Amino acid sequence: MKKSTASKIVAGTLSAVMVLGCTPFAMAGEYVVKKGDYLSKIAPQFNTTWRVLAEMNKLSNPDLIFPDQVLQVPDVETKEEVTAPVVEEPAAPVVEEPTTPVVEENKEVKAELTNLTVEDITLTGNAITPEFTPEGKQYTFNVQSDIYAVKVTPEAPEGATVTVAGEEVKAGESAIVNLSQEYADYDVELSTDVDIVVTAGDNTNTYKLTIVRACDTDTYNLFSIETYKDDATGEEIPYALYVPTNYDPNKEYPIVFALHGSGQRSQTTDMVLKRYQMATVWAKDSEAGINECIVLAPHCATADENENWTTLMKYRAGLYDNSFDAEPKLEAAYNLLLKVMDEYSVDKNRVYMTGLSAGGFATYTLAIEHPETFAAIVPDAAGADPEKVSALKGMPIWIFHAADDPTVDPNEYLYPTLEALDAAGVEYKSTIYPEGAIFAPSAHFSWDACYANKEMRDWVFAQTK
Repeated sequence: MKKSTASKIVAGTLSAVMVLGCTPFAMAGEYVVKKGDYLSKIAPQFNTTWRVLAEMNKLSNPDLIFPDQVLQVPDVETKEEVTAPVVEEPAAPVVEEPTTPVVEENKEVKAELTNLTVEDITLTGNAITPEFTPEGKQYTFNVQSDIYAVKVTPEAPEGATVTVAGEEVKAGESAIVNLSQEYADYDVELSTDVDIVVTAGDNTNTYKLTIVRACDTDTYNLFSIETYKDDATGEEIPYALYVPTNYDPNKEYPIVFALHGSGQRSQTTDMVLKRYQMATVWAKDSEAGINECIVLAPHCATADENENWTTLMKYRAGLYDNSFDAEPKLEAAYNLLLKVMDEYSVDKNRVYMTGLSAGGFATYTLAIEHPETFAAIVPDAAGADPEKVSALKGMPIWIFHAADDPTVDPNEYLYPTLEALDAAGVEYKSTIYPEGAIFAPSAHFSWDACYANKEMRDWVFAQTK
């Protein structure tokens, strides 16, 4: 596994781009990547931005650069000005030429879209159907079951006015269209119709966009909802368990242990499946014959806002000195994992763990406490105890986070974790989404893109102890 260095994504200023684009002395040079480098750290040395470096080097993933890698960089030179003596010459007589008045043509502004882009936060290249044409008036955009909102970016001729769902959208801007989060709407194929109206003078055109959110009820029904009473801690843990429909007790299966975030603590256990694809995406693959596995998703069910998998919430409430220590419910969940591994035919060399937000903190914590159990981990939007990460040495890790996460601040959790991993010589992969990439409900929701990443899922199943 290759070692990846943390990328602190910082958007470059427009002025820096303009300087690079305008100077006549910009030539290609070379830069050898050092340990601890990332594009936004290298860029200021060459009066440019990380985006320009990514384009120059055709980097499909700007987060992944490696020590000793040779990058093409701008070589911006300066030129000394030579002052020559000024010889004044007699001014030539000014001859006024007759002027011809310029008559501007009145060009008609068309009331039509010139382009329409719709995006979700999975970053999978999803697009409207059919492909946009100015003549087309009806479009569909399909999204997966855990999407909260989509971004609609209309383009129209200068002088035209565009509204999306009744709200004006200025040139170069986008509208966020929120989708229903009602409980009942998670068990239907939800269709949301959006009017996009273009007006120019007395002319108006209306475009129809239908956003269709998938219904995953069939996948939810593959899971059984049960309850486990842990004798060691006294905790009661509800959980969702998926076992392949063609399960063969004579065959060993990998198991995915999936830990939810804080938002589901006071919700019903089925919402651990419905709010995001953290558990269901593995079952979908498995039923399709891809990476067949067992999936276990325990539920940290509590109405106490300070109770969680780890001491994260107690730390934030000023009741504890760190965010990383295991709480009794996490210990009980781990004991549940061991129980399921004994009851089913599990390949003990392929036990994988993932978690998001509070579940990501729990993922780090359990992996540090029980490194002998797990073959790979995928924490999202979380942080690890920097003083204990050396226990992860030799364990495959792929870390996901958004650079502008407002809930789990990268400067407080992500970057200290990566720096500690580097210092301890722990190898890892990381994907840090640039500012603005994860747009709804907030940049904290990077797990939508994480679990939609098929490369990540295939990578997990390639790992073994």
